[in-house]
Amino acid sequence: MSKLYLAFLWHMHQPFYYDWEKGWLSLPWVRLHAVKAYFDLPFILSSYPETKSNFNLVPSLLEQILYYEEGKQDLFLKLSLKPAAELDFEEKSFILKYFFSCHWDTLIYPFPRYHELLIKRRSDKPQDIEKALEEFSTQDFLDLQVWFNLTWIGFGHENHPVVSELKTKGRHFTEDEKKALLELHLEILKKIIPLYRKLQTKGQIEITFTPYFHPILPLIIDTDLARRNLPQAPLPPRFQHPEDASLQIKEGISFHERLFGVKPKGMWPSEGSVCPELIPIAAQAGVSWMASDEEVLYRSLGRSGPQVLLKPYRALFEENEVAMIFRHHELSDRIGFVYRGVSPDEAADDLIKTAKGLAKTSGLKEPLLVLILDGENPWEYYPDGGRGFLGRLFEKISADEEIVSVTVSEYLENFPPQEAITNLYTGSWINANFDIWIGHEEENRAWELLARTRSIIDDPNAISPEAKKALLAAEGSDWFWWYGEHFTSLFDTEFDRLFRNHLRQVFLALGKEPLIDLSFPIKRAKAIEPEEPPVAFIKPVIDGRKTYFFEWIGAGRFMPATVGEAMYLGESLILALYFGFNLENFYLRLDFKQKILDHLSEEVVVKTILAGGKHKVEIKFKPKAKDISKTFILARGPFRLYGKDAGDISFQEILELAIPFENLGFVKGEKVNFYLEIFENGLLRERIPRSGNLTFTVPDENFEQVMWSV
Repeated sequence: MSKLYLAFLWHMHQPFYYDWEKGWLSLPWVRLHAVKAYFDLPFILSSYPETKSNFNLVPSLLEQILYYEEGKQDLFLKLSLKPAAELDFEEKSFILKYFFSCHWDTLIYPFPRYHELLIKRRSDKPQDIEKALEEFSTQDFLDLQVWFNLTWIGFGHENHPVVSELKTKGRHFTEDEKKALLELHLEILKKIIPLYRKLQTKGQIEITFTPYFHPILPLIIDTDLARRNLPQAPLPPRFQHPEDASLQIKEGISFHERLFGVKPKGMWPSEGSVCPELIPIAAQAGVSWMASDEEVLYRSLGRSGPQVLLKPYRALFEENEVAMIFRHHELSDRIGFVYRGVSPDEAADDLIKTAKGLAKTSGLKEPLLVLILDGENPWEYYPDGGRGFLGRLFEKISADEEIVSVTVSEYLENFPPQEAITNLYTGSWINANFDIWIGHEEENRAWELLARTRSIIDDPNAISPEAKKALLAAEGSDWFWWYGEHFTSLFDTEFDRLFRNHLRQVFLALGKEPLIDLSFPIKRAKAIEPEEPPVAFIKPVIDGRKTYFFEWIGAGRFMPATVGEAMYLGESLILALYFGFNLENFYLRLDFKQKILDHLSEEVVVKTILAGGKHKVEIKFKPKAKDISKTFILARGPFRLYGKDAGDISFQEILELAIPFENLGFVKGEKVNFYLEIFENGLLRERIPRSGNLTFTVPDENFEQVMWSV
């Protein structure tokens, strides 16, 4: 039997989480994956020097690792470092919502104290977080700070004294112990790049790259290329900047050469996305080879099977050429999604048996099996972080005389591709199309805003480095990934904000006023469940004071801080929002935080936007105006009503507002969505809820009877 040449390509990637305004990374995933997968994978590979591998390191990830080395923090690290006794209301709310963000089966349930804290929190629903705020002690918060950061540390440091001692102790941690743990995080981060550099120097690994900020290159070249595989999809106004695709590639190559001392030969185009027009751009930038998915290959050639897949190709377009390899889709996915559910021996044996079977079936003399997958995401789902499977796999490969593990460039040098692809299919490694990143209303809106921002720039190389970086960062694929209906997470709104933040920074770095549209979320609003829904008719006295105890009993209540998101945009101005009604009026109450109220600007404007089935109403007022009734505006359709003719408003210790449903134009039984926007000096300071809408139905005479029955 011919030898099987086996090439793993582990793709390591994170989007650019940098918050230009705050000067920190808003999300912690670079750091948390670093103390796990980014270190663990090369660490365990180094124990098997005869086994070779390939690592694709995205520049936007590496740059953020360097940020930590320079002393920058992420928001989660900042909150972890703060003494638990000094955490304020918003910080505690944030920690309760987000410090259980991991795979519970492997990173929480095995640890009794962490599991106990999860049970005590109940859920991340606002009402449960509000209860937990009352029930969690200072020690509970300290233990939660520790466990969130401890459980992510991978097997490469599981025997480190700090890790083993904390896991043995389990609870009642001290601030000094927490500090030691977080210092270990930073120590591990500093080891990562030198470890890859060392393995590359030894020849055990090849380091490849992705264009700097992980863009979908065919869509950067021309969004209309999506019609080749999504002919019926609605597309945004055309974005066509092949020069940006070239710049993303060249910047990525240059960064890698500076960091690792060697110019990378191979490129994993973001999400395996390719098209014929990419070939000359890559070739002229000096890329020797690139990779994609088997489905792209099969559609390029019109035939399939191991005899087609297990060899390299020459991809040709307009007299340019790049070597290409293609991943075995199903076997790559077994590592990512299947093998975590079986024993390490079973998994390793299955992979090797399947690989050998493919090689035999192919009938090729020097078959090359390429397995490409995310190198960071699978391991939190493996009970042991992947240590057993990876160890057994590398051990078996090293001992198997029929398998030769290779770097891709090494294989291509010995066995150059012979067959040509003259019509490379336009597609990605997900369904061989770009449906994830374009075609949905939200995705198209993001492309439109990117295009409008890009239109103010003639040449990205001729603008300031900061403006160029912000522009290229906004072209990254991850922002579009989280728009639309394919994927969702706790952090949808933060990805939305980061994308718009990068675009805003382009304008600010160029000394221009950002597009006003960048102040408004792209992510589609969803109904937000308040802590307490309206359950009874109310009739408060509109005097701006808490006149009597039962005045707002029965109203709905929403507390911005309890959703745990205020930390991203700064502290919320509002402690609580109450809303309710009787048959005649809609009522709104805002409780401003006292410490903020003392410093509230005269220029702060509050807008309340209410939308029914057929029309939208905007209520606008300045809370600190000397005569608030004169600043009160109700805009509906083509006309406006002012002051007492529109409704009543008062602001003393609280703000209270009453508006007749007749003036709002809503009718009984009509469902109304509403939200607040708070502007300071014309700029959006806060939206409540941050994303989505609060809802109510205009009541009829049976409302209280129905709610009583419920």
